[in-house]
Amino acid sequence: MSGRISTISRSSVASLALLLQTAPSPARLVVLLQTALRAVPTAAKYFGLLLLLLNVRSLPLVWHIRVWSSVVQLRLALRWHRITHAFLPAARRKAALQAWYEDHLPVGSHPFRSSWTWSSWVSVDDGDFNLHMSNSSYPKALDSARFRLALEIFPNIFRCGGWVPLSATYFHFIREIPMLTRYDVRTSIGAWDEKWIWFISRFVKPPSKKSSSKRSNKNAIDNSQEQLIPSLKTPATPLTDGGITPLINGVNGVNGTSAEPDAVSRALLARAKQEMEPDGAVLYTVAVSQLCYKHGRITVPPAVILAANGFYSGPAPSPSSTSTSTSTSTSANRSPNQGKPPHWPTVAALNAADAMPALAKFYAGGWRDAPAGERWWEDAFAASEEERKVRMGVFVGEEYAANREGGARKGGLSGGLEGVRGLKV
Repeated sequence: MSGRISTISRSSVASLALLLQTAPSPARLVVLLQTALRAVPTAAKYFGLLLLLLNVRSLPLVWHIRVWSSVVQLRLALRWHRITHAFLPAARRKAALQAWYEDHLPVGSHPFRSSWTWSSWVSVDDGDFNLHMSNSSYPKALDSARFRLALEIFPNIFRCGGWVPLSATYFHFIREIPMLTRYDVRTSIGAWDEKWIWFISRFVKPPSKKSSSKRSNKNAIDNSQEQLIPSLKTPATPLTDGGITPLINGVNGVNGTSAEPDAVSRALLARAKQEMEPDGAVLYTVAVSQLCYKHGRITVPPAVILAANGFYSGPAPSPSSTSTSTSTSTSANRSPNQGKPPHWPTVAALNAADAMPALAKFYAGGWRDAPAGERWWEDAFAASEEERKVRMGVFVGEEYAANREGGARKGGLSGGLEGVRGLKV
């Protein structure tokens, strides 16, 4: 037994001696440690720089730069216009400035037939751990789109000292947006009442030129069932409305065969179309923004603001010319067969460069003093009044929109959320 212990002890001593011989000397250890310490800051520096670049759009004040950049661009454009027209005679210079302001108004645009587009992409800081655009990033993107839209379609309220507070935002998530993907935010006017106006923003994947050309070639036979292969991705929330029979109801034959294959095809086609825009763009998310217009503490009716900025719903155009324009340019958003509205001379006088005090007084309550026969903002949208009421039903409920004075309870999108707010634990 003692011999075995002696043998083990001798082998352990030999191993330890070999380890000490091969181990680096203390001086060598110091050199290695110094090299490692010098390398760590260098690696950390490059890693930190990479992390900074990947998240540059979320750095402090970057949100403010993104939102206010549209204001800076507009002011620079105005300053450039003044510089290039500085040597004209006073009368021509004033007329040119008036024309510049009018070119930046949606003159003749139909409120329900126009759409405005803002483009962006999903950066790394906008994504989540699933490599999709985070739900928390949609409001940030919508801020930029909404602010640019405000400067495009009702700029004169800012020129005279008014402001546009945001009351609520609603999101309906349909499909995820993959990281590093470009997307468009297409915004249009949903409806308005005496106080509120609702804007609808659709986050979409822009159609490729190839898919757009294919879709235009198939428009003549668009009613055919073979024109669209539906996507079978499961959306975030069910998209089947009450008017579409669910797919499972059409499958009632043996071994999963359908007794009505045409009905199944129509159901699939209808469901897929709800995720597609008319031009072939893929719909990701629908957002609704509820806003109002203020001058000081006075709430200005949306109809007054829209009409004072040149919006007009004239007689319905002929069927051959109906279309909805989509562009970031204000002048490109004018509806067919609509030029300057009949009330334009009054609006032009209010929008003159030297008439901002008069416009401010009008917004601050002067519109209340207009006689019944001279309320041009009501005449501007008389042709679309019934459509406005129908659209209002989506946001406040049909009964409330039709009979607000009769004690009807608010429903729709706004009423539903107000009801939720009243629930107690």
